[in-house]
Amino acid sequence: MWGQYGQPVPGDSASAGSFWGPRGIAVDANGNVLVADTGNKRIVVFDKDGNYITEFGSAGFDPGQFDEPVGVAVAPSGTVYVADTWNQRIQSFTPSEDGTFYFPTLQWDVNGWFGQSLDNKPLIAVGANEHVFITDPEGYRVIEFTADGQFVRTWGDFGSGSAEIGLAAGVTVDQLGFVWVTDAGNNRILRYKLP
Repeated sequence: MWGQYGQPVPGDSASAGSFWGPRGIAVDANGNVLVADTGNKRIVVFDKDGNYITEFGSAGFDPGQFDEPVGVAVAPSGTVYVADTWNQRIQSFTPSEDGTFYFPTLQWDVNGWFGQSLDNKPLIAVGANEHVFITDPEGYRVIEFTADGQFVRTWGDFGSGSAEIGLAAGVTVDQLGFVWVTDAGNNRILRYKLP
């Protein structure tokens, strides 16, 4: 394990593992671990042993900046997607060849994520076809986009039935293309087969 509570000091590598409410986590094809350090408005990249490699992001609205980054996912192509919650958008980043810099490449708006409650912490996943799936916790739904931000579909509604979600939390896509969602409001896991 690694990390401790706090805010990193610029230029001080010893404080690079200081977190403030980290949420999302992803592992790239090289085994590097990307952590959404939500309160510090950044994504931090470590190697598999916890050694600091780099970070990207800061507070703000410009490309490459965040306001409550929660979910982070890595596509098969290596593109990194971040759920930039309070800016109500998804941002994508392309890593440099050596993995020490992440270039902001695309961003698109999300018609959701309106609340700033502790429950409204959306997570994100990317399928083998590079489609991006996000949860909208307080919207009780999942939203799917193409890799370039084109809306594909949404599903879910409030409730406890088989087509309903009490609180959409985590999301992932398996090798067969099934979408799995944790329903924190109903204490269950849901599996969806896409058309």
